[in-house]
Amino acid sequence: MLGAFDERRRAELVAAFVAVETAAEPVHEARFAALRDPALRRALMEMLARRGRVLQQRRDAWISGYTDAYRVTSLPEAERAVLALVLVHSVAIPRAEGLLGEDTWLSQYPVATEELRRRTLLPIGELEAALRSLRQAGLIAQQKTNEEGAGGYVPGPQFHRLTRAARARLQEELILAAGPQTPLAVAIRAKRRRHEPAGPDGET
Repeated sequence: MLGAFDERRRAELVAAFVAVETAAEPVHEARFAALRDPALRRALMEMLARRGRVLQQRRDAWISGYTDAYRVTSLPEAERAVLALVLVHSVAIPRAEGLLGEDTWLSQYPVATEELRRRTLLPIGELEAALRSLRQAGLIAQQKTNEEGAGGYVPGPQFHRLTRAARARLQEELILAAGPQTPLAVAIRAKRRRHEPAGPDGET
């Protein structure tokens, strides 16, 4: 792929590739020619695609992301449970109160550790171990809200890497988990059944 470009453009592509793959936050396009130039950006997208990655835009900034086939299923059960709690309390509840937009999984409303302890049956040691692992993976971040250090947890930088479809699917999963018998949850399950592939006898 890079053989089609001169040395300067190859260097620009490699620099942009490394930046969007390793940055914690979306990279502003002013920093890299390969993010500003449409032709170089197409080449960058192809480089990422060969690794099962996509290039995502956040206004004037860019970051690589997971494909829509990605699932957070490799996490241990305790970590998935704690991550769900953080998402519900730091994103879903503030969104329901009109404090966050519909299409964001980033938040400035941290959930306190004490609240997590009240909302889970996990032993304290398992909860703290799950929080450490999730922080190290970039799936949650610790946020202080005052000079005394009080604060809590919010979704981490890895949520920048979710596509629009993945963000919508995550929202549906939280609705199903938090209110499985609500009308909205029933509608989600019905929609999913309609989109399931039919079996050999026409059954889904």
